Amino acid sequence: MSEAAEPEASLLVVVLDTNTAAWERCPLQFDRALQQVVIFLNAYLALKPENKLAVIATNKSECRYLYPTEFTDETTIPEMQVYEQFRDVDTKVLTGVQKMIESGSMSSDTPAGIEQGQSQVSRALSKALCYINRGTKASVNKIWPRILVVSVADDAPREYIALMNTIFAAQKLGVLIDVCKVVGSDSVFLQQAAEITGGNYLKVDTQENRGSLLQSLMFTCLADHFTRSMLYSPHNDLIDFRATCFCHKRVVDIGYVCSVCLSIFCKMAPVCSTCKTKFSFKLVRAPSAANGTSAGKKKPPVN
Repeated sequence: MSEAAEPEASLLVVVLDTNTAAWERCPLQFDRALQQVVIFLNAYLALKPENKLAVIATNKSECRYLYPTEFTDETTIPEMQVYEQFRDVDTKVLTGVQKMIESGSMSSDTPAGIEQGQSQVSRALSKALCYINRGTKASVNKIWPRILVVSVADDAPREYIALMNTIFAAQKLGVLIDVCKVVGSDSVFLQQAAEITGGNYLKVDTQENRGSLLQSLMFTCLADHFTRSMLYSPHNDLIDFRATCFCHKRVVDIGYVCSVCLSIFCKMAPVCSTCKTKFSFKLVRAPSAANGTSAGKKKPPVN
């Protein structure tokens, strides 16, 4: 393959789950995990000087940009003989996470349907797609965008609709979504996100190896579109593609689908709660009644 086919730059947006309640269940301490994520960010920037980076943090109550941002705090990281952009990323990410945790501990404003161990992943992915859309349109050269989600929180059933909308939007834009699940059970929603968009989903075992997070990020999520075409990526054949009903936000095996807006419901309803379409139900008679016969009676012979 010629070098001309290789893209000039990548745009990586990292969605970092900072839910403190979920991180308390993780064998790997949050500060050590954050250090490993920062090392991965520096490694990504070192691949090519044209590479672009953005970091978005989310928890149960808010979602904000950590990098790039306007504020600077030189007291967080001491002066070192390091590449200026590395120090800039380290400072803003570490300072932003610290401020977000402090503000989250004092805030009780949590959206409806989001519990203590859950985070606003769909909101963060929406921000990431908006940033990617602006970045790709503003760039003169071709940029290959992708998203990396470092997740520790449980799935929030009420986020299913918004999350699936962002997943299909990412698929339409050609944005890969990589997922690194650090603690807890597998995320059904994020498994679907990685599979639909062509990204990688990886469950990290931090119980046996505390450095496995960095190892997984470097070997699974560092490669860009061009390099992945020559690598063997991990694949999961046991993904649960069952849908979640729009009425109770529960995973269903068999559901009822609105013929107008394709909303899914676990029980039959006369009116769609999403688009307000009224359904016309026709009674389906038993075969015996349709033929004019009743149970226990034989049909008279035809002359």
